[in-house]
Amino acid sequence: MASEERIRRALLTGLTVLALAVGGWWWRSAMPDLGPVGSGPGSGSADPAPFTPESDPFADRAARVRVVDPATGDVSSGGRPGLAVVEREPARSDLLWHDGSHLRAGAGVERQTSSAPGARHLLTVACRGPGPLTVSWSGAADDGAQLLVDCGGPAVFQPLVATGGPVVVRFTAGERQLDLDAGLAGLY
Repeated sequence: MASEERIRRALLTGLTVLALAVGGWWWRSAMPDLGPVGSGPGSGSADPAPFTPESDPFADRAARVRVVDPATGDVSSGGRPGLAVVEREPARSDLLWHDGSHLRAGAGVERQTSSAPGARHLLTVACRGPGPLTVSWSGAADDGAQLLVDCGGPAVFQPLVATGGPVVVRFTAGERQLDLDAGLAGLY
């Protein structure tokens, strides 16, 4: 009886090793061929360009000048004098929540987060579908404001400054259904 058990163990061990070998072979053969580094479309050569401080897009963050439009909150490079803001440190953000709901016609969804007075947030809203999306919020400096988002257009970025307590954001679909893609990030 002991010899039968040894034979079974040996057979099971052999089959396990064979399965692992076949799985490893399949894994390697199914892997896409990426080619040498730097040989992608538009690279022009097989060798990547050497790194220099001038080629680093993040080398001089402390001295970049951005222009903030106070009416919309849009940030861009260059522009009219008087609106320039010099960034001393790049802004960091933490995603507080994300919502990817499917909204039926006339339906809504509400999301909230707790915030300290003066906390800065960035609301990002996009949608897909035929209907418009209405976004409103409370607990921020522009309490009760509404934003109409075109579902075929680009994402909308809305800065919010918390008044303390919960910041509540409401999304309401128009007359047709849509897919919501929204998030709220805390800016530090």
